[in-house]
Amino acid sequence: MGKSLYSLILSDEVVSRVDRLASRQGLNRSQLVNRILAEYCSLVTPEKRIESVLDAVNRLMDGDGELAPFFTPNQTAMFLKTSLEYRYRPTVRYDLRLLLEPRNGTIGELSVTFRTTSEELLALADRYFRLRIEAETLASPDNPPAFTLSPGKLTRTIPAPPDGTEPEEFAARISEYVRRFDKDMKAFIHDQNHKE
Repeated sequence: MGKSLYSLILSDEVVSRVDRLASRQGLNRSQLVNRILAEYCSLVTPEKRIESVLDAVNRLMDGDGELAPFFTPNQTAMFLKTSLEYRYRPTVRYDLRLLLEPRNGTIGELSVTFRTTSEELLALADRYFRLRIEAETLASPDNPPAFTLSPGKLTRTIPAPPDGTEPEEFAARISEYVRRFDKDMKAFIHDQNHKE
């Protein structure tokens, strides 16, 4: 959805109210006016689509017990946190970022970051990440996700859903993937930790 510069003549009082409302919502004037006009015309903007997906992920993950979601409306990203049953209970953070428009068949990325300085735990994370990359690449040989690996962090692309996919359905897929990843990762670390 392209954007262009338009000139509007508005009363000073309207602009003042729009600016205050935009500030409260974490938007600028143009973003708020665009949103108001899109809603009035029943048009779903990329920003609204992203907000719908992230809001649905937030609702699906809230009360999960394992993963705590953190979502701020009007953003293109959110994160979830969990802790590991490992000595001092370090945390793992899942960062989900969505793009306004698909790029090269992807609509965003998911990063998993271990919040620790323990070399032992970082080595376990790295081992799990490498196994996960191999499994996912083999599972999707035609269109595997792209991965970036650094110490204690794995980032993978999220493929764009088929046209017509409802935000709730897409959010359910993302939520299920994060839950499964988290469960498998914790089981792997628990098993490896108890072998030693």
